[in-house]
Amino acid sequence: MGRNRTYDRQDVLDKAMRLFWQNGFQATSIGEVAQATGMDTASMYKEFGDKDGLFSNALAHYRGQVMSPRFEMLSRESNLKGVLDFLDNVVRGAAREEYKGCLMMNHLAQKHAISDEAAAMIDDFCAAMESHLEQALRGAQAAAELPASKDPKLLASYIMCSVHGLVLYGRHPSKKDAIPRLYDIIRQAVLN
Repeated sequence: MGRNRTYDRQDVLDKAMRLFWQNGFQATSIGEVAQATGMDTASMYKEFGDKDGLFSNALAHYRGQVMSPRFEMLSRESNLKGVLDFLDNVVRGAAREEYKGCLMMNHLAQKHAISDEAAAMIDDFCAAMESHLEQALRGAQAAAELPASKDPKLLASYIMCSVHGLVLYGRHPSKKDAIPRLYDIIRQAVLN
């Protein structure tokens, strides 16, 4: 008969997610996660397989817990308001003093150092976010909030490219002052 689990899986994932988010995949060890969660390494390997498995689970946790509100924002308001609320949310986050980027986007440049599964999860996340933006832009066009001459697919790609840049700028204290002005430029590109 196996022993009962003495840890809360969601709590472990939350703490692992925060460590990966703060330090990055390569700089976070299983030992650090075990220390932060109070879970022994043997149980961690049994539950998640290895560091790659833990990271993939942490990415899924991040998408469900942290990014889900942004997806919902675009689904709930599948129009111009949803797009602008989404952008405003990204800008407010990036402008915060303690901002550490987006766990998914932080690891785009480190795809060589993570598992194929984790890399595919990040690619899927980015594609899903862009698809939600495109649908909201199509809703804005249908409501005559966006000129018919705009290409919603291309505009969604432009917004995601801008979001990637805002995520990086938000990690540079010297660039934080520019973020609200950049938002205005992105907003103008969407509207005009």
